[in-house]
Order: sequence, then structure tokens, then C-alpha cells
Amino acid sequence: MGRGKTLKNVAGFETAAAADRLIAGVAAAARAAHCLAEAGAPSVTLRIGDGQALVPATISDIERLCGAVDVTIEAGTGPAPALPSAWAVVRATGKPGDGLVSRWLNRPISQRITWAVLFIPGIRPIHVTIVNALIAVPMLLLLLSGGHQGLILGAILFHTASVVDGVDGEMARATFRISRQGATLDSLIDMAINFLFVAGLTVHLAMRDGGAIGWIGAWAIGAMIVGNVLIARRVRAQGAPLGFDLFKRRDHRIGGFVDLVYWIVQVLSARDCFAFLFMVLTLLGQERVALFIFAGVAVVWFGYVLIAPFLPARATLAAQHRLLTSRQDCDVRMTDFRAQPGQRTGEI
Repeated sequence: MGRGKTLKNVAGFETAAAADRLIAGVAAAARAAHCLAEAGAPSVTLRIGDGQALVPATISDIERLCGAVDVTIEAGTGPAPALPSAWAVVRATGKPGDGLVSRWLNRPISQRITWAVLFIPGIRPIHVTIVNALIAVPMLLLLLSGGHQGLILGAILFHTASVVDGVDGEMARATFRISRQGATLDSLIDMAINFLFVAGLTVHLAMRDGGAIGWIGAWAIGAMIVGNVLIARRVRAQGAPLGFDLFKRRDHRIGGFVDLVYWIVQVLSARDCFAFLFMVLTLLGQERVALFIFAGVAVVWFGYVLIAPFLPARATLAAQHRLLTSRQDCDVRMTDFRAQPGQRTGEI
């Protein structure tokens, strides 16, 4: 009986192909090893029924996910691990802080995109982040030079970017690739797309209509830039990854009308909501109304950003945003799959 080998830290697969099978972008053997390690197993043994070697990508996943736990891969039989389906993994990637539009519209769409994208070999969250950033190019060009049809298409692309924005985060959570750098890059790209859309819409309306609409848009743009710089400085000072969702972080209540106003501004200032609102109002020919609403919300939002440093802050903000970035290599021992004389493969 191998020392430390019990049914509690052994996972068996009938074939190497079954162990190599991808479940939401991660090899089944790696998910099994990770589950056992997370359950507190001091070491993990993976047993392959047909004695064939695992592909390098599976070994890489095991090394990435097992932390400091020793993993032994050997021929033999063992209890089959209870692994989730790919869809179950993706469904669990939602966030408690999702806004109304994200929860009921964007997330159901983005999770289906994530589920499909994770079947592509070698796909990574950064690839989707880049695609999302590239959406901003045609969006801005359409807003600036596409006439009324360009305005509509630009608004649709803006909302599309809001939906696609969820995919890279879902992929990262599904495949255990969350990183501080990835979260920071994602937030910066989100902010850049928001800025480019409001800037493009403002220039379009100022050139088309003239009057004060250009100044109203300019106020909204200025509030976005200054407010988000202040938020970024505060968040980084607390040791959390760069992010701009300050309104989602309040954990105290004032009561009555103030809380109602806070909730309205929280909803309207969330990217998922104002991207959807801009698209709908633009389709209805009310793009000026959309910009007026956004500028009005920006007044309250910017005021809150200014007074936020004087309000009670969550002491656990940095801890809540602490990411699983440990990359300690596992000691993956590839044992000889050929049974030695007198040795029974699969012995526990």
C-alpha cells in the first residue's frame, strides 16, 4: 500500500483521453487534481486505466493548478472523480456585483459565448480582451463619420463591447487564470471604450446640432476622466486591482431618499446599464436625451467620488480583491506505466 495514498486523494480515469478531455478549457485530470488539493489532500494521485501518457497541455494545467501539492501520475484504476460539466463551470462565473442589465441580459449572452469559445484550443482571456478593445475602432469611426446610421451602429457596437467585456472575466474564472494584471488591463480598456463612445457621440451631436450639447458632452467626458483617476488612485492605495466600480463598494446605509438616489445613480452609472440605455435611446432617435441623462448622472456620480474618501471604507477591500495568482509548480512525477515483476498496477 503506497504511503499517503487513500481513496480520498486518488482520482482515476479509464483512459488518457478521458483525463485529457477539456472541461471549460481545463483538462479533466487537472480539475480533479485541483479539487482534491482544494479539499486539503497533502498529495494527489492520478491513475490512468490504459497506461497512456497525458498530453503536455494536461501536464501544464496540472502544474498550474495544483499549487504546492505533489501530484503523481501512474497507471492503474481508482475512483472516478465527480467533475462538473463545461456549462456548469461557466454558469458559476457570474459575479454578485452584476448590474441589472448584466444579470438579466448581458451575462446570459456572454456566458454562452464563453462556453463556445472555450472549445477553441489555446484560447486565453487576453485574446478576448484584445478583441473587445478592437471593437472600439469601428465604433468610433462610425460615430464620427457614419451619419445617422453610423450613430445607430456605433451605439450597437458599444453595447456589444459591454457584453463581450464579460467573456474574458468568465474565461479567467472558469480556467483559473485570474490575475491582477488581467483585471487592470480589462478595467483600462473598459474605461477607454466608455470615453471613446461618449467623445464620439458628443462630437457627432455637436457637429450635427450645434448649441450647448457639445458643452454638456464635454462636461460628461471631463467628469469621467477626473472621477475615474480619483477612483483609481483610491483603489490602488487600498491594495486592490485597478477598477472603477466605486459605487458597488459601499457597505453602509444612510436611509430614505438618499439611499434611493444612490441606488438610481449606481444603476445608471454602471457600464452595462448606460451602454444598454444609450443603444435603446439611440435606436429610438433620442440620442440627445441619452447624453443629457448621462451628464446628469455624472453630476451626482462625480460628487460622490469627491466625498467618498470621507465616508467609511470597507476594511476588507484588498482582501476581497486578492486574486489567486500563486504559480508554484507541482512536483508531477511521471511514473513508468509498465508494471514491474510482482507489482500490481492500481494497488492502493
